[in-house]
Amino acid sequence: MMTTETDWRPLAAALTEEISHEVSLSPEWREAFEQTPRHRFVPEVPLEAAYQDESIVIKTINDRGFDWPTSSSTKPSLMAYMLMMLRLEDDHTVLEIGTGSGYNAALLCDRLDAASVAAFDLGPKQVASIDLDPDLVAAAEQRLLSIGRGPDLIAGDGRKIAFPGRAFDRIIVTAGARRVPAAWAEQLNDGGMIVTDLGGRSQPRIIRLTKEADGRLLGKFRHRPGWFMPLRPDAGHPAEDPGNPNGALDLTGETRLTNPPVPPVFLDEAHTGLAFAVDFFLQPTMLVDQLRDGSPGVLITTEDGSWIEIDPNGNTTTAGPTSLAEPLEQITSEWKRLNEPEDADLRLIVTPDDAHTLYAHDFEHRWEEPQA
Repeated sequence: MMTTETDWRPLAAALTEEISHEVSLSPEWREAFEQTPRHRFVPEVPLEAAYQDESIVIKTINDRGFDWPTSSSTKPSLMAYMLMMLRLEDDHTVLEIGTGSGYNAALLCDRLDAASVAAFDLGPKQVASIDLDPDLVAAAEQRLLSIGRGPDLIAGDGRKIAFPGRAFDRIIVTAGARRVPAAWAEQLNDGGMIVTDLGGRSQPRIIRLTKEADGRLLGKFRHRPGWFMPLRPDAGHPAEDPGNPNGALDLTGETRLTNPPVPPVFLDEAHTGLAFAVDFFLQPTMLVDQLRDGSPGVLITTEDGSWIEIDPNGNTTTAGPTSLAEPLEQITSEWKRLNEPEDADLRLIVTPDDAHTLYAHDFEHRWEEPQA
């Protein structure tokens, strides 16, 4: 049976009900998901597909013969999880970093009843959003206007000041971040909150950070990754670092055997805190649970071409200009010293001078960074 434009409301209601089994939605957010037509923001997909709890790629960039996804409409249940973490109040202002399709901005507008698009309403809106890709911003603006939503939109680098002279009560980031840019704290009111997916490429975790009066950001990681596409500097290129788009993939060269620096297997539920810390501190281009030959183990590569692999017996082989064995050993020793914390036991403090300090269990037990 063919579905039509008028059939979307039951589909939205069913999606909202599905989300509610995973995320405890407030009445306000339940209403927002039920009343926001997701299909209007992903017109390329069939109506019923738009109301599945799945992410939908909306743009790719071809580089070296491969279509790299650069933007998507986020999985609705993940979006709901992060929106609930915002602890949004009716009078709050919110900045979204990563406009994408515009669907999340529409949800925010509905939640805050910030739908005015009147020509005379020239002042700042409660909802603002920025995206690196001007084409996505233009398309999102038209789709938002078509349903009577008029947030402030701008094309630009989300790692920098989006709206000069303005500060927000909440910031939600729908892109992967390796570190918290100073501009985010600068745009946040005291007591305000940032919800973002933070960490390395392989083991990011969602965190809510609160801004203290002294300018510090304090937060606790959740046992949930966002797996967002990364923040990047160039709208025309899919990589975080256009000079090294595919990371360090040359796994040849002279190898050397070392003592085992980490447990033989640590990409599992028993070692979530350790895996996060390795990804957070080393920022590897690759952190996977198989060796070069495809057999079980752990393989780590870094930007400078260094790599290390650990087999199930704890034997490690490494090559490249930088030895990864020593920092891995230090990270593992710290994990053990801190009583083997899980990812949800980890805290973060970000200071105005851009220092990122990891803690375990509380803000008294600091995870010391590995030394080169």
